Amino acid sequence: MVFIPALLIFFASLAAAHFDLVYPHSRGDPFAAPASEYIYPCTGYNATNNRTVWPTTGGSLVVHFHHTFTYVWINLGLGNQTTAFTISLMPEGAGVLPYNETGNGTICLPKVTIPAGSGVVDGGNGSLQVITVGDGGTALYNCADLTFSSSASLLTAGQGDCVNSTGVSMRLLSQQTNGTSAVPSIAQSTSTSSASASAGSATSAGEKAVQLSSSYFSVGIASIFMALGAVSGL
Repeated sequence: MVFIPALLIFFASLAAAHFDLVYPHSRGDPFAAPASEYIYPCTGYNATNNRTVWPTTGGSLVVHFHHTFTYVWINLGLGNQTTAFTISLMPEGAGVLPYNETGNGTICLPKVTIPAGSGVVDGGNGSLQVITVGDGGTALYNCADLTFSSSASLLTAGQGDCVNSTGVSMRLLSQQTNGTSAVPSIAQSTSTSSASASAGSATSAGEKAVQLSSSYFSVGIASIFMALGAVSGL
């Protein structure tokens, strides 16, 4: 049956395709050898001149995930050829804790806020880094190069590239303390399909924290510690 090799190649490509950085535009195809999302910090690509114009206070982020579950961190580095992604673009108060993404498909964060005092200037360059860690604890990386502009626009939630896939969600992983015991929990982020607020408001008072179920806890808690170890070791 001559179609079997083609099917094997197709399914192999699906297994290798971990996530796509859709917007801002990725430096290059991370699945074209010798590039690889396993290569720190940016799949093996150096910075390019193919830069996305991003607002100086933060811009939109669109990622297509090929797994049903992953942890996500977002970082920023400044300069033309930076390899130091030392500015965290996680919501204020998140610390080293990641987003928890569930579902196979696309997530759009209409605005990922750049913290005040980060040194971003109008006309300056930088690079965005997205890190994902699955339940196996393996880190994957992808980067996009930016030019900052005070006149740049955000993507419009629910239109164009900024449309979330059905059944896909991303929540900020947080901790709630009850008495003397800390219990992992998930805070609902603003990145659902009807989102119009920014990712920077993901810890607002209007959010509802939901404790992890026992089934999620048994599968995910070990990989949380593996993920935190991978990120803290960068």
